[in-house]
Amino acid sequence: MLVSAVPDPSAFNADCFDNLYKIQAEDFLMGIENNGILILDSGKKLQDAFMRQIRSIPIKFGQRIQIQLEEILKNRKKRIIHWPVASNIATTNDLLKLAYEVKEDSKADALIIGDESLQILQSEQKNDSSVVLLSDYRNSDFEKLRQHYENQVGPIDLHPEKTIEELIIRAIRFTRLVRIYDPYIGKGENTIKFFKGIKYILDIWKKHGMFSQDRGTANVEIFTCSAEIVRDSDTDHVKDGKLERNQDAHSKVQRQLITRLENQFPWSIKCHIKNDSKRVFHARYLETQHAIIRIERGFDLFKQNGGFRRNFLTLNMADSPHLKECRDLPDADI
Repeated sequence: MLVSAVPDPSAFNADCFDNLYKIQAEDFLMGIENNGILILDSGKKLQDAFMRQIRSIPIKFGQRIQIQLEEILKNRKKRIIHWPVASNIATTNDLLKLAYEVKEDSKADALIIGDESLQILQSEQKNDSSVVLLSDYRNSDFEKLRQHYENQVGPIDLHPEKTIEELIIRAIRFTRLVRIYDPYIGKGENTIKFFKGIKYILDIWKKHGMFSQDRGTANVEIFTCSAEIVRDSDTDHVKDGKLERNQDAHSKVQRQLITRLENQFPWSIKCHIKNDSKRVFHARYLETQHAIIRIERGFDLFKQNGGFRRNFLTLNMADSPHLKECRDLPDADI
């Protein structure tokens, strides 16, 4: 799952760089590309200074770092959060102070700093475990945490619920969008079980999401498939039978799942039912602005006794094109 960091731009000052420092900086940016989020101020002072510092690094130290920066900027919607800051902080020209306040307010996992900034924070008694020296990045607790969440955690039923809740929090904390993909929801079967699993995730978002209370932008979508595929080659009699069964299934999904979820939460919840004649839609996913999590056995998460069913949550960022393919399927004729 995801980790979050606020960079102090001075940590990337060209004067800091030698071969070892270059490796530490590359590792930090590689981690952000893999499963991290950069949190910067909404006024973009940190972003502008961060970019300016990186682009000033001599080519022998900075070539790969500059390429990494361009990749992050190319995927800025997935990799960068612009955090709203208090007006008195927004006007400051002290970038270290601004970075520290953004870290504190957003509850980011780490503030990435240079050696000189460490001395300043120590003098102000602001040095704690979340402050990470870029010069010692590889050995930091933050990098160990990042690696822990990048790797698979194994079956969810073998972990305490608190551990699984933390995984989900890290996937949805900074998102304004939650998308659920499960082709089997549209069959109209097990709707009560799907309701329980999806409600569990949305309860966590409502409680821990930084932007989930903004009803104007918070958005929930469910993508699924029709109960039966209506094909052009079907006879009219067969088509009519399939359409009738699809309408019955859709009515059940709407009544027992979507309406019940809308009664529980402050957001509109849109259900898209697709006609998947090519059968491209199979795996189940939870997608946010910053994470794609493959849920091996779908959103029927719980056993009868309330414990987790055997299931696996895996970060699959490379599956974005597949999810777009699922979204682009034609809508089912309901």
